[in-house]
Amino acid sequence: MKDLNELMQAILDMDAAQRKAADEAQAERTARLAGLEEQRRQIAAQAAADSKARADAAAKEASDANTAALEELAKARAAAEQNLQQRADACGEQWVDELCRRALAGTGAGGEA
Repeated sequence: MKDLNELMQAILDMDAAQRKAADEAQAERTARLAGLEEQRRQIAAQAAADSKARADAAAKEASDANTAALEELAKARAAAEQNLQQRADACGEQWVDELCRRALAGTGAGGEA
């Protein structure tokens, strides 16, 4: 009976040792998974930060380009306005002469000739 008790105790000891090893392996896997999850989070955060930085840089570049384009348009508009004013000033005398000619002819401005 003593041998049977020793055999049973040995089986229980082996089972406890196996359970302890399995628990240690599970704890190690859990720790590794937690470490990998933390790495994943760090990589995701870095990728998001890089993406935001690139998007911000692209937005600034586009804004600067738009500002430059608006300045060019404003210059072109000012030049066109100046050109139109010069042409109007040059044609002003012709228009006055034509209106006077029509008035003197009795047709009035915009009337039949």
